[in-house]
Amino acid sequence: MDKRKFYISVESGEISEYKAGDNDDFIIYGDPDEIIALRECMDNLKGAEGGTGFRAIIPFREYHNDDENDLYDYQLMKSYKMIYNLGDDTTKRHIETMPFFGEFNKISDDQ
Repeated sequence: MDKRKFYISVESGEISEYKAGDNDDFIIYGDPDEIIALRECMDNLKGAEGGTGFRAIIPFREYHNDDENDLYDYQLMKSYKMIYNLGDDTTKRHIETMPFFGEFNKISDDQ
């Protein structure tokens, strides 16, 4: 399948073939199946984000002992790993500077 160019904004969860506003944090090239997988991953990230918000109102739960935050962290790193794997050279170089880049080996490509 042919790979097409997409603009990605992790913060807003946007995946677009068109550059608009500030949706170009990252540039990737993907086929339809890869983009669907990335969309599912980013949707899971948004869902996990909601769980962390609910958890935040419980004052006695510690961050480091918290399944909701662990799930969010996992989904965030999985999203970045997928973006890295599909990214152009600039995207790859940028993600390589992120402090969690060395943790990508802990993230399964098929979960």
